Amino acid sequence: MVSEKTRAGRAARLLTAVILTAAIIFGWAYSPSAEATASGFYVSGTTIRDANGNAFVMRGVNVPHAWFTSQTSVSLSAIANKGANTVRVVISDGEEYTKTTASELQNIINMCKSNQLVCVLEIHDATGSDEVSDLNKAVSYWLEMKQILNSNKEYVIVNIANEWYGSWNGSAWANGYKSAITSLRNGGIENMLMVDCAGWGQYADSIKNYGNEVFNADEDSNTVFSIHMYEYAGGSSSSVKANINNALGIGVPVVIGEFGHKHTGGDVDEATVMSYCTQKNVGYLGWSWKGNSSDVSYLDISNDWAGQSLTSWGETLFNGANGIAQTSVTCTVYTGGSTDDSSGSGDDSSQTGQYDTEVLFSGTASASNWGQAVSVMTAKNGGSFNPGIITSDGYFYIEYSGDAVELILQSWSGGSEWAKVTASETGTVNGRSYAKYSYANCTAAFGSSNFSGLLDNVHAGATSGSVTVYSLEYRCPL
Repeated sequence: MVSEKTRAGRAARLLTAVILTAAIIFGWAYSPSAEATASGFYVSGTTIRDANGNAFVMRGVNVPHAWFTSQTSVSLSAIANKGANTVRVVISDGEEYTKTTASELQNIINMCKSNQLVCVLEIHDATGSDEVSDLNKAVSYWLEMKQILNSNKEYVIVNIANEWYGSWNGSAWANGYKSAITSLRNGGIENMLMVDCAGWGQYADSIKNYGNEVFNADEDSNTVFSIHMYEYAGGSSSSVKANINNALGIGVPVVIGEFGHKHTGGDVDEATVMSYCTQKNVGYLGWSWKGNSSDVSYLDISNDWAGQSLTSWGETLFNGANGIAQTSVTCTVYTGGSTDDSSGSGDDSSQTGQYDTEVLFSGTASASNWGQAVSVMTAKNGGSFNPGIITSDGYFYIEYSGDAVELILQSWSGGSEWAKVTASETGTVNGRSYAKYSYANCTAAFGSSNFSGLLDNVHAGATSGSVTVYSLEYRCPL
């Protein structure tokens, strides 16, 4: 049975084809960016675009949830705080490891969303298998979880099966995935799909030679490919570049879904992986946060789950040249802005980004030891900020670096003399920290909702340490 969603998708693609044909015949100007914004991630040439239509380049790490379920929450928080915009999360269909339940899957997604991380979910049970039956078990799991996946398609990409097809046989690999993708779409899965190449993820020529067949099996034209760059696919600068170029050459996005600095069979040119991915706007996801077995423990990115101490590999991945901290940009499904925005600020968790922003301060200002980095008078005292715009569905936003930041609302006309507001949300964006302060938290601290009549001054300052503030804003829905 064909779903209404599928019918709509086919109709939209047919209309696009008609418009493009007419543009060619009559010489009209046509740009794919004029197409309607999608409801989730989608393919646009060799670019992955998010639900806002903005280009998105993955920068992140793999998280071994299936084997260390109790450590996922602290891991995701640490990974986000270090600047990643994506996590690839190991889950299980129950065939090889303990099955990831529906409630567990929803919780993983919720944690990713709260940390502003795009969530790539991968089933690990079929790793290295050449059996179609193992791939089909993964397909059955995704179909079981369809409602959860579809309701989060702005945030979730489905990596069908980790490293399915261990042999270096592109034709058989392609046949398996053509069937799997057809089953997923016929079953109603609406998310972007990701497919690891053959040869335990390292036979990149399977994409070069058969990738178009696999892509064309997707009636939604919304499948991307993944190469795992270890000693074979990523052993030298030339192999890294050739494999990326060949994959992009079929006209579809590619992601380096896993890579390390070395592997059992030899060295990996991780520097070229990161530099060439940066040059080509290709995503990369390092393997893996923590928990690798003793024989490959050198692939641990962090020495501890909370990320207090990175390994040498972790320092390279996050803080090296072309590393995550330098090149990661938060997906605009969280920021509501554009990837072309060079201001450096812009988080709001709205999916649409339909917020009006009043900038109280933008620049660089520092303070320490309970000092105030930024102080802004309200309009009733001759300042620039009109507190009359404060509404129940708006919030204050501070972007900063350093230790904890404070928002303080001050009144000398009947309100709280020095109201320290508790942050309602914290996280990272574009390599900096941010904090939001909801209306409820502001009124609770200020002791009144009469901001227009009582609020005299707004401060952003340090606590016991040092802080540098880059922006202080108030945001309210349009």
